[in-house]
Parts: sequence; structure tokens; C-alpha cells
Amino acid sequence: MAVVKKGELPSVIHNNECSEAIVKWGNANGYPLIKAKMFDAMGTYVGFSKNYFIRADRRPPIPGGWDLTVEEFEPETRIIPLNTDKDGVVNRFVLKMVEEFEKEGLEMKLADTWYDSYGYVLRDLSVTGHPLLITNFEDIIENMR
Repeated sequence: MAVVKKGELPSVIHNNECSEAIVKWGNANGYPLIKAKMFDAMGTYVGFSKNYFIRADRRPPIPGGWDLTVEEFEPETRIIPLNTDKDGVVNRFVLKMVEEFEKEGLEMKLADTWYDSYGYVLRDLSVTGHPLLITNFEDIIENMR
């Protein structure tokens, strides 16, 4: 991962405002994002795109504020099988999660066809993005089965 750009946010930005500030800063500086949030795997606020992410690291109380870092990464693609009904329709709650994770920076494409695997009807979902974000998505899908 290569650092592409650095920036900062003032100390008047509080935790609950940090996500919105990351998106605004990214959009203003040529690194558009739709959504940023606290990402536990990195221990800070992060906004993802298909091939870069912006992270905000809190500075010590003096001088305060946030250090922003834009880092490029090589996107990963994984195929995730989704459970469907007998007609190949995916659960609406799973589709809601797909929409949310697309806002968070994953690119997803649901296969047009479904298939039978050991008594389960499945459709493949192709997911491209940051490996940690894909892993979070997979964990949620696994818990919904």
C-alpha cells in the first residue's frame, strides 16, 4: 500500500463528525467517497473506494485534530455464494447489506443464474474492494445464513 496524499482535519472535528469530514475532504481533494465510518479492524475512521482508502488518525490532545492519509491498494475480488429461495430470489435483508457495503466502497455484481449445491439454491456475488472490507461483509453474510 502506497501513501498517495496526506492532509489534516482541525481539532474542532469530534468523533461523531469525523466520518462526514473524511467524505467532504476526500471529495474536495479528488478522492471521492460515499461513506466513511469507524472501522474496528484498523482502529480508526476509514472511508473506502475501489482502489484507495482514506483513514483519519487522531493526534494527541496538543495540538489536537486528525491526520488524514490516502493510501492506494490492489483491489481483491472474491466470489461469495448467497442463499436464495427456490426461484433464485435473494433475501431482502441480504440485499440491504449489499447496498450498504456498496456505499462503503465495495463493487458488487450478482450473477443472473442460480444453482443447486447440496440442497441449497445459491447465487454467486462477485465482490471487489479492500480485503478487510470484503472480510467484514463475508462475516455478516455468514451470520445471516
